[in-house]
Amino acid sequence: MSNIMDCPYGHRFSKTRYGTICPHCGFDLDTPEKVYVNLRKECGLSLKEERPVCAWLVCIEGVRRGKSYVISFGENFIGTDRDNEIQILGDEKMKKKHTLIYFDEKENKGMLLPARADGIVYIDNKAVYERRILKDQNILEIGTEKFIYVVFEGKYGKLWNECLEEKEQYKEREKENNKIGEQLRKYRLLKKKIINEEEKVANKNIEKEASLIEEYPVCGWLVCIAGIRLGKSWILVEGKNYVGSHDTMSIQILGDEEVRDKNHIVIVFDMREKKAFLLGEECMGFVRVNDKAEYRVKELNNGDRLSFGTGEYMYIDFIGSIHNWECNN
Repeated sequence: MSNIMDCPYGHRFSKTRYGTICPHCGFDLDTPEKVYVNLRKECGLSLKEERPVCAWLVCIEGVRRGKSYVISFGENFIGTDRDNEIQILGDEKMKKKHTLIYFDEKENKGMLLPARADGIVYIDNKAVYERRILKDQNILEIGTEKFIYVVFEGKYGKLWNECLEEKEQYKEREKENNKIGEQLRKYRLLKKKIINEEEKVANKNIEKEASLIEEYPVCGWLVCIAGIRLGKSWILVEGKNYVGSHDTMSIQILGDEEVRDKNHIVIVFDMREKKAFLLGEECMGFVRVNDKAEYRVKELNNGDRLSFGTGEYMYIDFIGSIHNWECNN
């Protein structure tokens, strides 16, 4: 395998010396999507999301303003520890295990469990010390950050049955099948060693003495509700969001051979109008919105279903109906 890497902007560099990050423009060729998919394939696991999205925590004020974090079924420890399901760096008042949000897969509810962790969380300016059911658009103060809790449309129970069943099957087969057990142990070990996205961002920005605030804050999400990447969510930001399988795509979808390399679909988010549009004339691949083929500009509404490749995706609006970044400057 060649040691020379080519970034999409024409720069050539040594992987041994610089890793996967281009020293000229800073482009990272080792995308989170590629790392996840390659690791799952290496360990013989399916590409369905092991942590399907049930809700999001979006930082609306503080060091990581504009960043969204996924809340999934079961325990979601929040803090600076890299073993947490949600790692938040850059906040000096954030503890290693600051708090815990438990999402009950049977009741389809998220619960704050402050007794299981070491930090104090405020909801509506009041400290919470006991178990609290979280409501959509609750404002949580964690460390010096403020987060808004966004529930995924209340539809996750039925949608994620395949992910949940697969998780249980792996647990049972791990006990009975030594080969499956070895694959899962290998996966957990390799996953623990790999530097995660939060650490990559923090290390890169600290080296440049730059802020950790997101340059392009989340405007909405695209969630895979059927197909190979079932349960996965990708963020949509201001401007054009190019969707395809190539490393240079804003939203990279791997594992689906029917998703084109570049610009299978293009979604633009207009910050002025607070609306998202599918740019049908720029889409290089076939796409349906709510089962109707689209070839021109199509406004996207919260909950719209987009079908392309072999998958089905749901558009979830954030900035148009929940939070306006411009009013939060």
